[in-house]
Amino acid sequence: MKLQRTDILVLGGGAAGIAAASAAADTGLDVTLVEKNGYAGGKATAAEVGTICGLYRFSFDSADYIVKGFARDFAEELRIRSGTTPLSNASGLHYLPYHIDVFKQYSYELLNTKGVRVFFHSHVTAVTVKEKQVNAVFIHTQDEGEIEIRPRIVIDCTGESTVARLADLTVIRSEHYQAAAQVFTLQGIKETHEGKLGLILMKELRMAIQQGKLDHYFDRVYVVQGSLHDGTVSLKIGIPVPVTYCPGNLDALRASAFDFIYRLTTYLKENVAAFKEVTIEHIAPEVGIRVGQRTHGRYVLTEEDVLGCKKFPDAIADCGWPIEEWEQDRRVHMRYFEPEEFYQVPARCLRANGIDNLYMGGRNISATDGAIASARVIGICLQTGYAAGRLAAAQLQGISADSIIEEIQLGAVYSS
Repeated sequence: MKLQRTDILVLGGGAAGIAAASAAADTGLDVTLVEKNGYAGGKATAAEVGTICGLYRFSFDSADYIVKGFARDFAEELRIRSGTTPLSNASGLHYLPYHIDVFKQYSYELLNTKGVRVFFHSHVTAVTVKEKQVNAVFIHTQDEGEIEIRPRIVIDCTGESTVARLADLTVIRSEHYQAAAQVFTLQGIKETHEGKLGLILMKELRMAIQQGKLDHYFDRVYVVQGSLHDGTVSLKIGIPVPVTYCPGNLDALRASAFDFIYRLTTYLKENVAAFKEVTIEHIAPEVGIRVGQRTHGRYVLTEEDVLGCKKFPDAIADCGWPIEEWEQDRRVHMRYFEPEEFYQVPARCLRANGIDNLYMGGRNISATDGAIASARVIGICLQTGYAAGRLAAAQLQGISADSIIEEIQLGAVYSS
């Protein structure tokens, strides 16, 4: 088996993993990233989320950034390359549409420019822990077979606490996980106004459900904001199968999603004028699983912290997104705090409890169900991933964590 040594090992190449690897590599350390897909971006690209939430202040005014540093620079570059502008809704939320291929390309360029060693088409098979340290991570790669990686520090950005689960560490599980989604794209749309298309869709589907022509869950269909152009539109559906993480669950979710998509498309084509000539152009490669298990950290962020807009002396992220819960039996449920307010994520949520060299970023930071329902969005994942990368590098270089936290809070200039 091949042996690979590295200073910092980042697991997961989604938004948080890209941010963590970039931050750590900027310090001159040797950084390795492991990603299961053949491209970077995680759910932002594989599940084709389509919009970045959590970048802007919760406000009824214009879309003003609440994020600083890396997250802001990354979003600005993505916005410029995609040729998009922030969108807003009547509730005071703002989000940034982006092009999937642009996200993939920019992520790859960033990792390559920073000199990050990347293993694509690779996944973790085992982890060993010795004396409160992750001392080896075993991965299976498509091109090189089995590799043993000996890292000095690990940053888990997989979204499912891979290290903690394989090492039998304490994880935060949910009794009921949020409903999964599937994004797909239709072509041949005859309506040119996105808002009007959404209203048509909602009205027609609710009527069909009332008349018994479609099952009750067909009301959980949404237009992906900013996606309607040149006769194509992306839709997001709530999959009517619970997320359980049991064997075979992912296959069941995917099968249900495909059935939903084909039944929905057939009904729209046969009954709704705006969809008379539609065909399925594309189905996103991955099901959008919103929440997984989280690693138990040195602090557990709670929904009371979120709704109470709690501030922390060791804050590493400013967060203006509400608690967003997607349940199996209804459309999305939002729980808001006061406009112009925000909460913060403390650095302690990024450090595993009882392990000295394990950090977390993104969707598996230490948080309760309610808190992660806000903190999981991409804009916040960029912040927690970046902070994890900076703090991990500081630990290896003997730099005070407090000084790094202060830099992050000040929004120290990031050179992308």
